[in-house]
Amino acid sequence: MFGKTAKRQGANGQTALPLSIIGSDVRIVGDIITQGEMQIDGQIDGDISCARLVVGESACITGAIKAEIVRIHGQVNGTIVADSVKIAKTAVVVGDVTHDTMEMEAGGHVEGHLIRKGAQPPTMALEAPRQALTAPEAETETPDEKEPAAAVQAAQ
Repeated sequence: MFGKTAKRQGANGQTALPLSIIGSDVRIVGDIITQGEMQIDGQIDGDISCARLVVGESACITGAIKAEIVRIHGQVNGTIVADSVKIAKTAVVVGDVTHDTMEMEAGGHVEGHLIRKGAQPPTMALEAPRQALTAPEAETETPDEKEPAAAVQAAQ
């Protein structure tokens, strides 16, 4: 009766990952690591690593998140690295989000970079075209620019 752990079944009939829930009245200072699912409604000051993460509307996470699937309804202050990210209309994210796929509802707030996995960082991608455009202008001086100055000096 007490020794057996109930196992949930997923949609495809396989045993689902265990679910851990952090209630809204709980504050944890430290890192959380699990191979299962997590739902956080409380406050976490630390990094989180799990398979799937749901950040509830009342949740506040300060730290990095690494997961396969992340759904955010609350507040996250830190970087997120995930295969799939969904940002709800009530979410506030301050930090960079690295993802394969991303969905964001109208009203959701992100202050940081959205980086697709495998993509070249934005600063490096823009650097080469800027150099190509600015280098020729700085080095070249047309003869027309010199002639008016010489003509003004000769006229005096």
